[in-house]
This record gives sequence, C-alpha cells and structure tokens, in this order.
Amino acid sequence: GCGAMGGAIGARLVQTGTPLTVFDLDPAKIAALTELGAKAAASAAEAATGARAVILSLNAPRIVRAAVFGPAGVAEGAAPGTLIIDMSSIDPEATKTLAEEAKAKGFRWVDSPLSGGIPKAATGELTLMQGGEAQDVAEAQEILSAVASNQTRMGGAGAGQTTKLINQAIVGTGF
Repeated sequence: GCGAMGGAIGARLVQTGTPLTVFDLDPAKIAALTELGAKAAASAAEAATGARAVILSLNAPRIVRAAVFGPAGVAEGAAPGTLIIDMSSIDPEATKTLAEEAKAKGFRWVDSPLSGGIPKAATGELTLMQGGEAQDVAEAQEILSAVASNQTRMGGAGAGQTTKLINQAIVGTGF
C-alpha cells in the first residue's frame, strides 16, 4: 500500500537509491511514488514478480491476506523464497497464521511494525520491532536500513506485532 505510511516508506526508499516497484488500489498514490522514481505495477502480483523482497504497509489482517493470497496477489507473482516484510500493525495471531501460510507456499515472512510515523520514515529513523526467523529478519534489516535507525528482532513470527501492542499500551498509559 502506498498510503500515508507506505508512501512515506516508499519515498524514503526511492530517495536513498532502492529500486522500488509499487502497487496500490488508488492510482493517485502510485503516481506520487512514480514521480519520485518508483516503477508502477498493475497488481500486487506484478509488483512481486522478480522482487527479492515485498514490503507491505496495510491496515488490517484481511487486507494483508488479500494483498498476499488473493487474486493477483503477491503469491501469484513472487518466486519461491521471496521475503515478505509486513510493516502493518495488525493482530499477532493473524500474523502468525499469515506467516505459516506464506511458509507453506514457499515464502519467508517477517512482521516489522514500526514506531515513529511519517516524520521518522522521511529521515530514516523509524524503530522497527520484528518477528521471524533470524536470517530472514537480518535480511529485512538490511533492506529496511534506509528507513530505520533502530531494528530489533523480538522473536518468531508475530513477536514484532506483540511488541508493538505492548509499546502502544505503555504509550497509552502516559509512562
């Protein structure tokens, strides 16, 4: 998705020299990134074709599922072994299920919710709380180094999402 957060992440990646192919259901959001140098795709499947990694930034588990496993989704275009990096902030249990489904189809999965919002994405100073296999998280950290100054593997799939929930609860209490 190339919405507010996905657009900020995409802009930073393009501006720092990362080749990027983008897809969103809203053509205007795609255009904002192609004006910066990203390549447009007609579907998530097309965006995933030939990609080393696919980065998702969406706002609900059902949308993540549709983008990855639905018609013209990532799974239709991505090669076996492709790394899926989900930067959405969604339910940890849904993330675990999505990661298991991805693995069954031959893909790798890292959940990587963020803290810092659009301003920190623009300066490459996001904090990422990541879950997944150690080697997959290490690869995700390399890919996301242009947008994040603090990346920590929290454990297996879903651990990043769990940490994000805890972080939000603490922030919400005012501590």
